[in-house]
Amino acid sequence: MKNTINMNQSTAYHREEGPLSTLKRIRGRKRVTEKEKSEFSTQLAVMLQAGVSLHRSLDVLARQTKSERLKEVIANLSNEIRKGNSFANALAVQQDVFDSLFVVTVEVGQESGRLPEVLAQLATHLEKMNALKRKFRQAFTYPALVLSVSICAVSFLLVFIVPAFAEMFKSFQIELPYSTKIVLSLSEYVIAYGPYIILFMILAIVILRRTILSPATKQKAEQWILKIPIAGDVVLKNYVARFCRTLGTLLHAQVSLVDALGITRRIFTNDNVREEIDSLLKHVKQGRTVAEPLVESKLFPPMVAQMIAVGEETSELDTMLLKVADYYEKELDAKVETLSSVIEPVIILLLGILVSLILISMYLPMFDLVSVVGGG
Repeated sequence: MKNTINMNQSTAYHREEGPLSTLKRIRGRKRVTEKEKSEFSTQLAVMLQAGVSLHRSLDVLARQTKSERLKEVIANLSNEIRKGNSFANALAVQQDVFDSLFVVTVEVGQESGRLPEVLAQLATHLEKMNALKRKFRQAFTYPALVLSVSICAVSFLLVFIVPAFAEMFKSFQIELPYSTKIVLSLSEYVIAYGPYIILFMILAIVILRRTILSPATKQKAEQWILKIPIAGDVVLKNYVARFCRTLGTLLHAQVSLVDALGITRRIFTNDNVREEIDSLLKHVKQGRTVAEPLVESKLFPPMVAQMIAVGEETSELDTMLLKVADYYEKELDAKVETLSSVIEPVIILLLGILVSLILISMYLPMFDLVSVVGGG
């Protein structure tokens, strides 16, 4: 039987702005990674299943962990529990580390007496989500890396190779081809203004990174990427996999469907995804199924609606959602490989053409030099 938890109580903890949380933001200490949280959940689940008390388990994990930040987080959890707070409430106080999904799932685990099992499920979820993020970043990081190497290679030619040819051309009185003049001018420009260009690029990257962190910028970037044939499909499959994985994990932990949808909505910054989930919430609150609004969805593929409909009919919605997540994560793997296999040769081809043009432009005057020397 699905348990309905008090979401207002959990939300209240997330809204607390005590001196401790304010100090943490000001000091800007190192964050706890998803991998560390996954390992923490796994180890804690194993110890609780072995019959070790929660308080003693936390003390053991605090001594074992190598991360100073995580050690501090676990110590804070122990202190909150000593004050009489529940484990879920202790997690909620540290809202900069544990999100609402983590807190609410643990709360349900405590209420149902299934905390070790729920923690193990959370660990699996965090591992899957972390892998999903890596795949998504890989899809766009690798092409950017290849492009950066290409720019460095061309810059090396312009700064070190082309000037050597330029000195040689000055000793001969010949008319240089137009393409050679362009390359020589570009080389002079890069050498003269290179330091300023590098400084500008560093400042642009810093400003861009800070800008990208804002939800509004992420929203616009994602909307633009969605229109690109292969890249857009990668982003879409990422949305579907994250939605199904998170919702399925919450339902499997016996969180009510309404609360699970509300928590799942929070992990997305994209307005279109949030609107889709809002529509789902509205239908569910009216006593209708989740699959009905998904049939007309412009974001979620038809297969998702069909699979969810089957899950609702068989009362195994959580299992079906996790299967859909597995399917789209595999699809995402395939798309990332396709994206890399398409972009890499294109960038390498363009680099080869550019380097060839530079070298050809440098060697064209050699034919005239041969004529001058031969005629002399």
